[in-house]
Amino acid sequence: MTTRPLLVLATFASLVTCTVAADTPRLVKVVVEVRQSATDARAGVQGAGGVIITDRGGVRPRAHVGVEDTRTRTQQSSGIVILVQDGGEATLTVATQVPVSQVAFFQDYATGSGYVARGVTFRDVGTSLKVRASVLGADRVRVRVTPMISYVAGAGARTIEFSESTTELIVTSGRPVQFAGATASSDTVLRQILGGRREQSGREMLAVLTATIQ
Repeated sequence: MTTRPLLVLATFASLVTCTVAADTPRLVKVVVEVRQSATDARAGVQGAGGVIITDRGGVRPRAHVGVEDTRTRTQQSSGIVILVQDGGEATLTVATQVPVSQVAFFQDYATGSGYVARGVTFRDVGTSLKVRASVLGADRVRVRVTPMISYVAGAGARTIEFSESTTELIVTSGRPVQFAGATASSDTVLRQILGGRREQSGREMLAVLTATIQ
């Protein structure tokens, strides 16, 4: 007589457990790594000479040539990590305050793109990346990255999303992928956001994104 009620309760408990597990949103760990490398090369030929005075009073010239060829490569790497719910958004803070020399770039870019009126002067600028992640299957993730800045001008503070510089990727879970914008402008903005410098010869920046389903 007690077998059926117990069986019904066990079945109900199993259904509740499955429902809770299905309703729990999956998490995606997003890592943005910035790898910067610099190569310094030095090559040259230098001559040197002199004379040797012999015991008999003769003079014999002496000369040699030195060849220098050195190459030094240095690498630096830094990364930022954030957890994003499936289908949700989160913000990666890159810098709360950029150097004064970079403020002008963001002010000019925001003004030229129509985000702020001409004549507005930025005092402080912070940079970040808005990350949206969606799980597509067992091992595939769609990641959307949008550069953002927060700035102080006059008596107020505002935030700008550079939507035209958004980069969207479909990646395999746990596999690093180099990412940059699809246009020259977005590539430039991403490099400025992440602190990379392209204009210096012998230096390069590589931005790598890894999305891992938790």
